[in-house]
Amino acid sequence: MTRAKGPKRRYILFEVKGDFKEDELKQGLYAKALEFFGEYGSSFIQLKLMEYDGKNGILRCERGKVDEVLGFLALVNELNGKKARLISKRTSGMINKLKDSSA
Repeated sequence: MTRAKGPKRRYILFEVKGDFKEDELKQGLYAKALEFFGEYGSSFIQLKLMEYDGKNGILRCERGKVDEVLGFLALVNELNGKKARLISKRTSGMINKLKDSSA
């Protein structure tokens, strides 16, 4: 019997142009993703904010949906009514590689 494999994930390093706390960014991102992808699409994207240091953040998403998430990040103009730009810098299959490059 073979072992069941979990979903493959990818990580996206992005820069935030705007002043947000982590909980504000998380709430705004999830609300915009729900608006952009809808409930059905959001369930396949599996978007999750893994880390945020005040300037850079790391998002996790499903492997086959990376292009959609990159397009979504490029189209975000505001979060929670505040001006914001999210600039994707790099993608990787391993979160540690992104942590090393952002330091």
